[in-house]
Amino acid sequence: MRTSASYVGLLGSKRKTILIYEELFSKGFTMEQVRSIRSPIGLNIAARTPEEIALSIMSEIVGFRLGGDGGTLKLDQRLIDKASEKSDRAKSTEAVGAD
Repeated sequence: MRTSASYVGLLGSKRKTILIYEELFSKGFTMEQVRSIRSPIGLNIAARTPEEIALSIMSEIVGFRLGGDGGTLKLDQRLIDKASEKSDRAKSTEAVGAD
C-alpha cells in the first residue's frame, strides 16, 4: 500500500480479502486507501479456468492503463435503429422505382 503505483490489485477469496483489509485498517490505512485496492481483481467475464482468470485480470489492467471503463463495446441501440431506418427507406425507394 505504501507505493506510488496507480494500480494495486488483490487476488484472493472474499474471506482472505476481508482479513487483509482488517489488517490494513489495523495498521492505520484509511478507508480511501483501502477502497483504492482493486479486489477482486479482473473484469467480470464469468472466468473459471486459470487462463480465463488471467485474461480477466490482464483486461482490467490494460483497460485501467488506457482509461477504459470495462464496459461492453456493443453498438448503441440508437445507432442500430438508425441503420434499420436507413435500410427501410432504401427498400421503399427501391419498391417505388420497381413500380
